[in-house]
Amino acid sequence: MPKLLSIDELRLALTHIPADDRDTWVKVGNAVKTEYGDEGWFAWDEWSQGGESYNAKDAESVWRSLQVGSNRLGTIIHLAQQHGWARAKVEMSAADRKQMKAEQEQRRKARQAEIEADENRRDAMRETVAMACRHFIKKHCRREGRSPYLDAKQVDALGVWFPRRSVVISIDDQAQRADVWPGPEVKRFFDDLPQPRPDHISFMRIQQGDVVVPLRDVHGKVVSIQVIKPNGTKLFPKYGRKSGTWHRIGDASESPVVAVAEGYATAASIHMATGWPVAVALDAGNLLRVVPLLGQLYQQARLVICGDDDPQVKDNPGRKKAEEVAQAMHAVAAFPKLNREAA
Repeated sequence: MPKLLSIDELRLALTHIPADDRDTWVKVGNAVKTEYGDEGWFAWDEWSQGGESYNAKDAESVWRSLQVGSNRLGTIIHLAQQHGWARAKVEMSAADRKQMKAEQEQRRKARQAEIEADENRRDAMRETVAMACRHFIKKHCRREGRSPYLDAKQVDALGVWFPRRSVVISIDDQAQRADVWPGPEVKRFFDDLPQPRPDHISFMRIQQGDVVVPLRDVHGKVVSIQVIKPNGTKLFPKYGRKSGTWHRIGDASESPVVAVAEGYATAASIHMATGWPVAVALDAGNLLRVVPLLGQLYQQARLVICGDDDPQVKDNPGRKKAEEVAQAMHAVAAFPKLNREAA
């Protein structure tokens, strides 16, 4: 691990990194917060002001939302060196080196404590949101319903739910709670919502005509939802688990074949055409997490990875990821020729 830069060294290194690219801006902010905690805010904000789109309020909001641990000092050093920065060599005495090592260890322990606290908080919020999703499905959804989205895709409602009434699921980071506001309470929620809306409050509005897709973990427990709007927009609640979860279409317990697809409409089309049980993995990135779990659950089955083949998209990530996962899991990669409306 590189030796921690002093604040002055950090400020100098940052001057070599362009601050206009938002992805780089967030990565550097995450690395600064990971290594320096809130002590690094002023150095990062000072550097941020060199970007053409700098906005003080946006910077403060992003800093508060940054979760420590994703990027480290090496990210900053690598980016700075790419743009000509070189760390000045300073001769240090044995006492100085011992003191620096002690300070680094102190900072490391402090950052580790912050990481663990953030992880524990995220885990608690995930469970809180999962409970709200289960309550919403149990009390405010029904199996039968109509959806313009399903009509447009020409697929059936397979294991999905339909809201009985308008509902808001609100999530309050500060209070660490998630609440379900049904029917007439929706108006009360918006009437009481402070303006401008505080950063620690988020919400998902679910209305009649939406499709509610339950997302289950490896044990079959609902841990989150995907809401599909009539126009096809797909929404997830904040803190709702997606990684390693999927929606189940059909009974796979004794099936010789289990298919996996990214989106609900594609999965439903495959099930309607073949009768195979299908797991809806939600996106290409989640395939890599879902397929090994399916392999453990359904060892009797041949897994068929039904990828999205779209040559018009740069690098065709759907096909690439499907082939990678199939090869790693000794599964079959298939690319159904479906109506592009059913995707």
